[in-house]
Amino acid sequence: MSTTQKSNHFLIRRVHSLLGLVPIGFFLIFHLFLNLTALGGAKQYDFVISTMQNFPGIFIVELVVIFIPIALHAIYGTWVVYTGQSNVLRYKYARNWFYIVQRVSGLFTVVFVVVHVYLLRFGEANFAALSQFLSQPLGLTFYVLGVLFAIFHFTNGLWAFAITWGFTVGPHSQKVWLYTLGVAFILLSAIGMLDIVAFIK
Repeated sequence: MSTTQKSNHFLIRRVHSLLGLVPIGFFLIFHLFLNLTALGGAKQYDFVISTMQNFPGIFIVELVVIFIPIALHAIYGTWVVYTGQSNVLRYKYARNWFYIVQRVSGLFTVVFVVVHVYLLRFGEANFAALSQFLSQPLGLTFYVLGVLFAIFHFTNGLWAFAITWGFTVGPHSQKVWLYTLGVAFILLSAIGMLDIVAFIK
């Protein structure tokens, strides 16, 4: 690999890492908290979603801030999965297993996001439609796995993000950051499961 190729690859990895935090990660957190409005019932949730859908220029905002960044992150991430090599069977360290789960969670999250967007954009984006989908065992399982994998992919990705951008250099800072992200995963997962429960209660 030439110096130019190495430089380009380094830049692409930086952009890929950054997109995982801004705006995708921020949108994930926003989305989790937004769906908590479903705890107030169908009327409240449908009002919030309808208000957002009728916001002027919402399609452009979603395209630039959400869809394009997710597409770029997903395309490069898929290429990383295809070209990457795991040594989990040779070296059974925890981070090697995290490497595998990160890739699996990324691929599943791509499928989950496509299905979720399809249901909301080409189906009925309301409380009743989501409630009906989640009332089916396969639909519920798909959403539970999708939410948990998306949160894991985000929080575990933040561990690599901090290293890539030089925020956690030494073993101690990486360990502290790992525990912090573990707590974040638990809290966000609890919110995600509460979101789902709100639609099937």
